Amino acid sequence: LLNTLLVEAELHRRYGERFGLTAGEMAATRMAPTNYAYTRHLLFIAATGTLPELLTAILPCAWIYAEVGRYLVGNTPPTPDHPFADWLATYASPDFDAVGKWIRERLDARAGSVGPEEEARLHEIFLISTRYEWLFWEMAWRLEEWPV
Repeated sequence: LLNTLLVEAELHRRYGERFGLTAGEMAATRMAPTNYAYTRHLLFIAATGTLPELLTAILPCAWIYAEVGRYLVGNTPPTPDHPFADWLATYASPDFDAVGKWIRERLDARAGSVGPEEEARLHEIFLISTRYEWLFWEMAWRLEEWPV
């Protein structure tokens, strides 16, 4: 899981570099409202929740990126000079897919031993993160900015 985060951070750093941005400039860039809200949701779960709650919160992200990466590469394989070839290779990779599978396996193994309250909490966290994933992609598509 940590290795995946490091790989993603490096991927994002390289893309910033390609667009002429330093790591400092990227860190200083104001997040769009949806990105801010989604990351606060994840940070709140990480700071106050249990490990199963954290895994549940990050699962939709890992799952959708692997699905989208595989779909795009499978339907329109990128050429080596494609501007997003690295992005596609990362998220379509078996290594990245393995992260989502690992999270699902951990949660599935625990599923039989949770009570109704914890099950409802995990379901709510998953639903919120899934909604934020949809909003995140929509945010990028619409180039969302703060309205005020």
